[in-house]
Amino acid sequence: MKITSMFVILMVVMAMFLGSGDAAPSAPGKIPVKAIQKAGRAVGKGLRAINIASTAHDVYSFFKPKHKKKH
Repeated sequence: MKITSMFVILMVVMAMFLGSGDAAPSAPGKIPVKAIQKAGRAVGKGLRAINIASTAHDVYSFFKPKHKKKH
């Protein structure tokens, strides 16, 4: 859980820095809305990818042959 939250925070910060470079110069104190939107899209895509990977793992685990231990 901590890794996911750190990943989300890192993506938001990166998107804010990368997004502010190609935006028009803004007045001091103005919130970079486009950068926040870009960060939201990046985080959304990352979470969708994690969800798809989790679903694929669940499907694989369901159909994977279960080996019985011999005693």
